[in-house]
Amino acid sequence: MNKIYFSLLLLLSTTLFSCKKHTLFEQISSSHSGIHFNNQIIENDSINPLDVTNIYNGGGVGVGDFNNDGLLDIYFTGNMVSNKLYLNKGDFKFEDVTDKAGVGGMGRWGRGVSVVDINNDGLMDIYVCNTIYPDSTRRRNLLYVNQGGDKDGVPHFKEMATEYGLDLTALSTMASFFDYDNDGDLDMYLTVNSASSSIIPIYLVQEIKHRNTAGVNSSVTTGTRNCIMPFFIMFQIKRGSVLMASVTAPQRWI
Repeated sequence: MNKIYFSLLLLLSTTLFSCKKHTLFEQISSSHSGIHFNNQIIENDSINPLDVTNIYNGGGVGVGDFNNDGLLDIYFTGNMVSNKLYLNKGDFKFEDVTDKAGVGGMGRWGRGVSVVDINNDGLMDIYVCNTIYPDSTRRRNLLYVNQGGDKDGVPHFKEMATEYGLDLTALSTMASFFDYDNDGDLDMYLTVNSASSSIIPIYLVQEIKHRNTAGVNSSVTTGTRNCIMPFFIMFQIKRGSVLMASVTAPQRWI
């Protein structure tokens, strides 16, 4: 009788294991990967969903081979926590090299991140969009230009947004780099978003006018001001300087 029960139990176990589905993706635990990034937001009397509608829009993730070792590294932007750069060591294991690389985010509320070779030197750079804070200096976008790796293979970066004319403070969400006019130079398309319909259009006009005084040609279009508004800024870059900037507001809001 015991042999019969044992046989049935063995048959049942075999059937259950054979029914296990083979999935396309496999979950890698943080204990194995070494990635412990947590974009934790702690609400207070000024940073909360009632006063700032879009605080839970999240941060950004950028993937690129920053030390040219053939492995893709990961860069996270944080809101109330530091940005993090994890260097790929192979076998889905990563090392936190944020402090060594100098890309912690300077205490700003990071949103989107773009991985781009801004100066065409074969090294991937990082552009970080910042937002939320009323103080415009804390919203200034960051451009981390890759200076190459050290003897340990850790890439080091220099923040150069001002030098490239990309130190924008316009409540940025995401930037896309591409050659808009096919002249061989990278241009940048910036998406801007605010939960306040009374701030963004005025601010952007002031921003572009300020850049006009520096010899930048620009055009500004604004739309209705009765809801949450995404705005888009187009920058044309030549040899590290902005030649043209334009702001466009959609005519209808969703």
